[in-house]
Amino acid sequence: MTLSGFFEKLGAPLNNPRWSWGSVRDSDGVIFLRVWQDGSKKIGSKRYIWIFDESLQSSSLGADERLRHTRLLEAGCPCYLVMCEAADTNATVRAVRSFNKNEVFEAGEVLLLEGVHRLELKRRVSAIGLFI
Repeated sequence: MTLSGFFEKLGAPLNNPRWSWGSVRDSDGVIFLRVWQDGSKKIGSKRYIWIFDESLQSSSLGADERLRHTRLLEAGCPCYLVMCEAADTNATVRAVRSFNKNEVFEAGEVLLLEGVHRLELKRRVSAIGLFI
């Protein structure tokens, strides 16, 4: 299954498979975001994942879309995270090597530190239960 196909099964098709970083499911407003496995960081007693750097604003269509998703998260919309592994973690423009097709992470609080937005990684959830 492709990453685009996975988002379709979740009922949240990507606007564009090349530059979309996530999508919102129209039926219930749940946000699904792809995130990079190497973007996690422990802060205090919780684990967070990088979702957006304010320096990226208006740098690309994908960044603009991610900013809209970030604003929805800050407004309290529920969110699940699709964990992706980068083919090359040092590449400026990353490609997905693989992603977890079986589970997603429930997102918790949004944390903003020094212009970087992070989401708390909560429990793992079976993706099958979220498919439409």
